[in-house]
Amino acid sequence: MEVLAHDDEVGLTRLAADAELPKATAHRLLGQLVALGAVQSREGRYCLGPRTFRLGQAWHPARTLSAAAARPLRELASTASGLSFSVSVPEAGHTIVVGSIRGEVDDVFPLRSGVVLPPGSAAELVLAASTPVAQYPEGWTRATWVREVARAREEGLAFQYGQCVGPLSCVAAPILSASGQVVAAVAASSLDGKRIAPLGGAVGRAAAMISASLARVPAPRPAVKARQTVTVVPH
Repeated sequence: MEVLAHDDEVGLTRLAADAELPKATAHRLLGQLVALGAVQSREGRYCLGPRTFRLGQAWHPARTLSAAAARPLRELASTASGLSFSVSVPEAGHTIVVGSIRGEVDDVFPLRSGVVLPPGSAAELVLAASTPVAQYPEGWTRATWVREVARAREEGLAFQYGQCVGPLSCVAAPILSASGQVVAAVAASSLDGKRIAPLGGAVGRAAAMISASLARVPAPRPAVKARQTVTVVPH
């Protein structure tokens, strides 16, 4: 499913290779997914089906966060036309985009909701800065990762210049919950690294706006236990 999510249509041979599955196993699994409506088959090529789309639309790990980020993202985008802007959260060991304004980097890496960011992204750095460093992403040494996490913690920003995806550069800032916990990251991405450094302040302000909006969201009210009615039966 991850392989299919990155392309419009994929042939069986490539799909099996990318998923590291025997061709016969991939064909069998695809047949089951086609029967469920999760995958569609067209002349020997496969793509995600409508059922997958419906289930994906229903899944959302951070609806309140996305609502809080909508206006700050638009205001941030107005300061730098053509760039891509996103909000992401940690989920099951990955960093997942939950809201975005798409721009020039989509030709290289589509920053749409539901996309998993590559290991070692600027967003992952600012999220890691709030927790003890237990592991480091593939392609990094532990010493380098620890140093970059410490810098992100100290500066409140993380910068990346082509370390994750080709020419893509980005800057990210942490988003805080009402209790002060880092719960997400907002980032600006560009194919021109020279446009990223000047955006640090604007990205930081957008993160602060989103954090302030989250702080105003009322905490859920505790459930009220229903009163038990005791009926006395006369003897």
